[in-house]
Amino acid sequence: MLDKVQRHYSFPPYAPFPRSEFTHRIQRLKEEMEAAKLDAIVMWGENNIRYFTGFLTNHFPPVTVCPGVLIVAADKEPVMIVPNFFQGVVEGFTFIEDMRIQHNPHVTENLRGMPQDVANVVVELVGPKARVGIEGGIKGGMTIPRPVNDIDAFRAALPDIEFVYAADQIWNVRMIKSLLEVEALSQACEAVVRSYHDLQGAFEWGWTEKDVALFIRHQLLEYAEECLPNMCMSSRREIFMADIPAWDEGIPLMRGDRVIVEPLPQVKGYWGSSGRTFHMGPATDEEIRKIQVLDKGRQVAAEMTKPGVRTGDIMDAINETLKDGGLFCSLDQGGHGVGIDGQEPPAIALGETFEVQENMVLAVECWMFETDENGHHRVYGGEDYVVVTPDGCDPLPTFPTDIFSLGD
Repeated sequence: MLDKVQRHYSFPPYAPFPRSEFTHRIQRLKEEMEAAKLDAIVMWGENNIRYFTGFLTNHFPPVTVCPGVLIVAADKEPVMIVPNFFQGVVEGFTFIEDMRIQHNPHVTENLRGMPQDVANVVVELVGPKARVGIEGGIKGGMTIPRPVNDIDAFRAALPDIEFVYAADQIWNVRMIKSLLEVEALSQACEAVVRSYHDLQGAFEWGWTEKDVALFIRHQLLEYAEECLPNMCMSSRREIFMADIPAWDEGIPLMRGDRVIVEPLPQVKGYWGSSGRTFHMGPATDEEIRKIQVLDKGRQVAAEMTKPGVRTGDIMDAINETLKDGGLFCSLDQGGHGVGIDGQEPPAIALGETFEVQENMVLAVECWMFETDENGHHRVYGGEDYVVVTPDGCDPLPTFPTDIFSLGD
């Protein structure tokens, strides 16, 4: 049983965005719902709830409580359902007026009863026969982060509801970034750029792969609000291991090696990056040629990026540029949307028909992996962010491409 409660505080003192932004995001979602003939959308996912309301808690990864559910009905104010001890979190971060509180949320009977509680609120808002969107669909791989038995119970409690996958409607809103979102992404990218400049000045021979990753992470925590362990891999790993945190000890960095670094800082929940590969010590002419061809692939992709262009065509241009330079792209993807998820739609990938839209922020990237005669795994390439303008795109803060060595 849920209790409907009144706010104690009329204004959220820690809201991550102003009321006007909250209103605009909800209104855009309702416009998508109207076009899809949806009466409501029910959201359980952490980043969807955070995007539309500002609600934030560390309790989403555990499933020992249900930390929050957001219901947006077409003709009513949004409803948040939370455990009783999160009422203050809703009031502190969000402009939500309609709060429903679950008591004793850790008790198993109440936890397993939450799907029925949510179903009851759905019926209250839209009636027993309606079209209700849920987090699922083709675009972006959106999921409901709850036990399958809870979702089965939720749907079983609403036998006359037509459930519709609403990932398209949610992503259509989230893919288009506001000025506040672009600013947060820009600050996160700037943190990466500053950390790389710090690395150039601080690096000493004798450092390991882990030393580089930990140094960058330390600097990022000075410049950003949070960061995940940096993805970092040197060419002397015995096995090529993409996109891993550098926690392993004793992997050396020696002259002639290469190291790939992709930091993951956050500002207001938005992920920044400027993925880079560095040559250890002075690079040979052939190494420089490869570096420049990969940089050109990224440059060509950015030059193509403008409203109306299909993302699959951008990927084709990356492949052609690398092929003309006698190289190849090792991935089927040349970028993606970014936001409060590290990877969002649209995918810049082989055969994709997504069309670029104004105010998207996209990561543009290309990579080449090869193994040399000594069995060392060498990576070339990088990643940068761009924001789409009416007739092209503008770069977010990015590390200079002519600085490609460490320790020289």
